[in-house]
Amino acid sequence: MTMTPEKALTEAFAPWVVLAVGSTHLGCAVRSPGWGIATAAGLGLVPQAAIARRVRRKELTDHHVTRREDRPVVIAGIAASVATLLLAQSRFSAPPELNRMTRAALLTLGVAGAATLRIKVSFHTAVLAGVVAVLAREVSPRYWWGLGLVPPVAWARVRISHHTPLETALGCALGAAGGYWGGGR
Repeated sequence: MTMTPEKALTEAFAPWVVLAVGSTHLGCAVRSPGWGIATAAGLGLVPQAAIARRVRRKELTDHHVTRREDRPVVIAGIAASVATLLLAQSRFSAPPELNRMTRAALLTLGVAGAATLRIKVSFHTAVLAGVVAVLAREVSPRYWWGLGLVPPVAWARVRISHHTPLETALGCALGAAGGYWGGGR
């Protein structure tokens, strides 16, 4: 079985991958790689492991949670992981940049999750745009170039019929806004 370009983009830029790489990178950029890895776990790795477990048990149809009906429970589980991470970061004095990233992720998850009750927001584009915005705010404005990765990912999500162009655009807008302004200062 060959992997098409759209499927390759979908896997390479899956939310958990983008969150894990972005968190780890931010942790290294602020000279706290341990907190970067811990943030990667709480934002991406632990939630994805829980999703994969539910897929194996046939409680979910796939690891991208493409059925909108399945999303509320999954989003609640992810929110619990992110909130737990936020508490640990506060309790054990994580760098403020990673704390702001986690707050931005929780806020964006809440807004996109609420919107998903009506329209199937693309979390692929939301997370990618959000991580780019966080890195641009916390490290350097040069990271805004990363928004150029959003259109190919949006194309891929539409091409494999998981989203409409509107759903990918909405995800991008929510992610960029939440990533930039959602963490506070």
